[in-house]
Amino acid sequence: MSPTSLTPPLTLLQRLDLALRCMTPFVITLLLALVPVLPLHLPHEIDLVPAFTLMAVFYWTVYRPDLMPASAVFAIGVIQDFAAGAPLGITSLILLGTHGVVLGQRRLFVGKPFAMAWAGFLLTDAAATAVSWAFASLLAGEPLALGQSLLQFVVTLVTFPILAWFFVTTHRRVLARV
Repeated sequence: MSPTSLTPPLTLLQRLDLALRCMTPFVITLLLALVPVLPLHLPHEIDLVPAFTLMAVFYWTVYRPDLMPASAVFAIGVIQDFAAGAPLGITSLILLGTHGVVLGQRRLFVGKPFAMAWAGFLLTDAAATAVSWAFASLLAGEPLALGQSLLQFVVTLVTFPILAWFFVTTHRRVLARV
């Protein structure tokens, strides 16, 4: 008798629970993709939001690639572009590039100290910022000033540990049994 035949089949509620848990990385990343377009109406609102989606795609691709497939990354990118009124596909291209590179290098981060993941994210953030700036410059028809892009790079890099803590906590509490 195989070990799987000894375990009873999952009930409908157990299957639903498992499905919802498996969707957690996608749902969190999708919600983070929508944060930049929320009408927060803050005083002296500035157009500087960390690249939350990039952080989420990096984390989930490293630590739960089975729950963050390329199709989900593509869909999130398209939805983010649509919600922001950006040209469709640019965010998807950047996120898919991130997903592909990180997926190929994830062995460098799994089981290593957080500093290693943060260093990997630094390189990822730098590459994504450069590609994003290049696309924006191409669409504008001239090289754009680097100040805004560099500031967003720094804000994203500094914000990563906070969001990573949230991801780790969620990972341990929600996905421990998945």
